[in-house]
Amino acid sequence: MTFSRLCVVLGFAALMVAPGLRAQALLDSLTSNLNIEGLDTTYDPETGLATAKGDVRISYTDVEIRCGTASYNATTGEIIARDGVVIWKAGTTYRGENIIYNANSGELSGDGVRSSMPMEMGTFFYETDKFETETKLIQKLEGGDTYFTTHDIQNPNFRLRARKITIYPGDRVVMRNVTVIAGDTPVFYFPYISQPLAEEVGYRFTPGFQSRWGAFLLAQYGVIHGDHTLAKYRLDLRSSRGVGVGADFLSLRHKDNRKNFGNLKLYYLRDSDPGNNRTGETRGPVGEDRYRINFQHRIYLPGPEKSTWYLDFDINKVSDAHFYEDFFFNDFRETPEPDNQVSLVHTDPSYVATLMTRFQANDFYTVGTRLPELAIDWTRRPLWNTGIYHQGTFSAGILKDELGDEEERDFANLVRDGRIELNGGATMSPDNFRRYQSLLGLDANSPLSAADLSRGIDLFAAQLEGAGFARVHTYQELLYPKTFFGWLNVVPRIGGGLTHYSNIDGASPEMSDETKAIFHAGLDVSFKLTKTWNDFSKPEWGLDGLRHVLQPYVNVSYLDASQPEGFPSIDRLSPTTRPRSLDVPLYTAVDDLRSWNIARIGMRNLLQTKRDYTSTNNGNFYSASTEDTQTYTWAGLNTYVDVFMKDPEFDRSMSNLYNELFWRPVPWVNFWMDAQIPLESGEGSFSELNQGVTFMPARNMQLTLGHQYVSDSPFFADSSLVFSRIYARLTDNWGFSMNHIFEMDDGTMEFQSYSVTRDLSSWVASVGAMVRDNRDGLSDFGILFSLTLKDFPQLSIPLDIDPNPSGRGGNQ
Repeated sequence: MTFSRLCVVLGFAALMVAPGLRAQALLDSLTSNLNIEGLDTTYDPETGLATAKGDVRISYTDVEIRCGTASYNATTGEIIARDGVVIWKAGTTYRGENIIYNANSGELSGDGVRSSMPMEMGTFFYETDKFETETKLIQKLEGGDTYFTTHDIQNPNFRLRARKITIYPGDRVVMRNVTVIAGDTPVFYFPYISQPLAEEVGYRFTPGFQSRWGAFLLAQYGVIHGDHTLAKYRLDLRSSRGVGVGADFLSLRHKDNRKNFGNLKLYYLRDSDPGNNRTGETRGPVGEDRYRINFQHRIYLPGPEKSTWYLDFDINKVSDAHFYEDFFFNDFRETPEPDNQVSLVHTDPSYVATLMTRFQANDFYTVGTRLPELAIDWTRRPLWNTGIYHQGTFSAGILKDELGDEEERDFANLVRDGRIELNGGATMSPDNFRRYQSLLGLDANSPLSAADLSRGIDLFAAQLEGAGFARVHTYQELLYPKTFFGWLNVVPRIGGGLTHYSNIDGASPEMSDETKAIFHAGLDVSFKLTKTWNDFSKPEWGLDGLRHVLQPYVNVSYLDASQPEGFPSIDRLSPTTRPRSLDVPLYTAVDDLRSWNIARIGMRNLLQTKRDYTSTNNGNFYSASTEDTQTYTWAGLNTYVDVFMKDPEFDRSMSNLYNELFWRPVPWVNFWMDAQIPLESGEGSFSELNQGVTFMPARNMQLTLGHQYVSDSPFFADSSLVFSRIYARLTDNWGFSMNHIFEMDDGTMEFQSYSVTRDLSSWVASVGAMVRDNRDGLSDFGILFSLTLKDFPQLSIPLDIDPNPSGRGGNQ
């Protein structure tokens, strides 16, 4: 019987040799969807067993089987395939000499099975001596002694051997008694590894040399605990600083927002050289016991599912002010002074209500505490069908500036020097003399009388105690957006509020209670002019049609919010080169709200085109489709200036002229420029230019070039900083990268790094070095060798060992 379809023959035979009921039972067991083809097939109606030999092909629903011989039990639904078995099931291929597949349950089992599993970082291939699945949906695969690798060749240059393996498709792989083999040599052993298919866990090590640490080896071992916790255990060896140990526990439930909640990080180091300071800045004594405890967590109430009520914890305890700066450079760059707060939050489509406690857990950081504060923020929403919109905020709490150790010493020295000067004991230092003049609002050339000194001493003594008060603040605003003539957009705004302070500390003795009334009126006017060229096309620059949008606008804002002289602000403005916001509800520096009268006049220019991000028509990355296109802003320029009738910060009649430009024509070119130039002289008028471009001049090279320039700023020192980042792929296997930061203002090469990379098929080897000049004769430098496994398991070495690659020297 050559290439017969055995299911049809078996059904016919059963009808001829058995009673009707038995024949019907056999027909029911032999599903019409199961086909067996072979050169030689037989069927035994007594046992219900079918066999096939010679180029056997079996198909059933989503399963295809090819083998040399096979048998099928119509009663149990079990197919036993032998001799060069290949099974395709649910997009996965299984190979082996003996594999059993059950058509009724969908279970697979076998000996010497080879297969693969896709994962986010690539595909891994495995071979196991014992193999079985749990269910028809293949929710779990169990294996015995297993070899697996990501190197897709017959003789891979690395393998992992696990005595037992469990695979949860689409989720994770669990391995026990694992040996890492390079070539034929065992190099590592792990008792247990749990690898999510979309997570970077496993073993990671970082060897090298860094001037702050000496020679170092940073080791990290990541595993999964249960089904929701990723743990990363650390063991760090630094020749100049000692041994550090730690553990990071990260929630997989909150992996999309793990930075904000869902983690616990612990670390401890017995520092053998705590006085090591390469920053060029003076700092106080540091103890030998260095540690961190970071806890960010969210609890939904009543829980565990998401709800409109939740409790947020953000707790950060560190041993000293320089711990992050010395050992965790990325954390120091992002959050040099971490907060400590607990918040109860309720969300609603119309508002967000927060009851928050913020406290000082680290005495060396100055913290504006809230013990506690209730805040309600109303989103912009319509009031019935009037066309009027409302937005606003309310807060009430007890606030205090808890000074850090350094600030306390600073104010104590000012008070001491002032009293010595008042009593004629010594001459005050020039710096402290200027700070007394600034506090009292005196000109730089004005002398300090005895009365001035006495008042200054009282004010600095009050600040030494720390600013503090109970505050109730509210601001409510109404908007009435209208469109006239079909093109003119007009949004009048009017708002009012009140800020009441009681039990004020940190100010002159006569200031105990204060009330600040707030009144705001504003008008936003804008319109758009457009010109379209539908037939304009330049595919190499991503242009398929072109539209120019011109939008003139005027924002007029009047604010009456008088501020008492010498008031000790807690929520205050931070130094910046950017213009202040004119939107009062979003103004977080509540205590620094001062009267202003400003008209912001500007013009936006936008160039837009059509993009179809999935089409590759004519070989171009972007090309338009009439069925599915999107508007893409190809380039833009925003030019504006503030005209002051009343300037809240300086005595200006006009601000700098601001220009914000961007150009993103294609994925391999991105240009930006933020510039401001003074239109008048005087305080608050300065020049700034921040510009840069990232582009690929060739397929094997990427460059980033930039320039940051500021001159005559009232807040920041003059600077003209040039930076570059270059990566070149020299061949298919070799790459080179370098970074430079050069301060032209004083001719200092602040930072430079170089690395060479060699692709070794499954591995990437790199050698890198960096040097950073901190001035004052101090420099940071580092050298390291890296060996990175491209795919699973993750062995990698970060080349960023620079304590401060932003290029700014000293403490940031």
